[in-house]
Amino acid sequence: MKTTKSFILSVVALFVATFALSSCLNDDNDYKVPTKEEQASYQKLMAGTYGSVVRFYYQNYNKAVKYDSIKHYSWNVTADSTITMRDFPVCKLDSAIFIPKNDNSNRAQELAALRTAIHESQSTVKEFTSKYFVPNTSYQHQYGYKFAVYPKTIKQSFFYNGKAHDVYFIFDLAGYIGTYASNSFVDKIFEYNMVLSGICVDEYKESNLISDIYFRQVLMTCTTK
Repeated sequence: MKTTKSFILSVVALFVATFALSSCLNDDNDYKVPTKEEQASYQKLMAGTYGSVVRFYYQNYNKAVKYDSIKHYSWNVTADSTITMRDFPVCKLDSAIFIPKNDNSNRAQELAALRTAIHESQSTVKEFTSKYFVPNTSYQHQYGYKFAVYPKTIKQSFFYNGKAHDVYFIFDLAGYIGTYASNSFVDKIFEYNMVLSGICVDEYKESNLISDIYFRQVLMTCTTK
């Protein structure tokens, strides 16, 4: 999915109107959109601290290639529709920048320097947050719920080529689905995916997006196993 201008401009609205989004995902009138009270009860049930492994994959043609992971990592889920990953290492997103073989252009060299700066960075995001909610009754299952996830953009500063640059890591707002499950036989499970779909350099606007020539999506899977 390409990141578009309308996508960027809609980021703020998407997080302010979390519950309003559920109606956009409810294309079938046979399914009931939860009331605000019902949504709150779902999220109260799902609240807690979860975690184990975050895995990172880049897109290579039609394949997802695993290139890194974080073990013994946790995320906190609250009843106010927020998922929080603390001290998130941005260096894990370096493989989103791809330099084609034999490309020695100025742009390729500039982005190679950015990729190195990201890779070598020791800084972390203190709180990387996402919004989640159950869109409608079709997202319920025998042991819990499926839910839509909307990550916020990460902004970090990197120094390369003799200058500091603000870099924006933009995640897909297509409503990637997670799952919550709980029964008497297993511990509670709260797992979800996120997709890094664009990177802006210096300013958060469409013209500053890294082009598809040098960018590939990164899939993050947050699982308990």
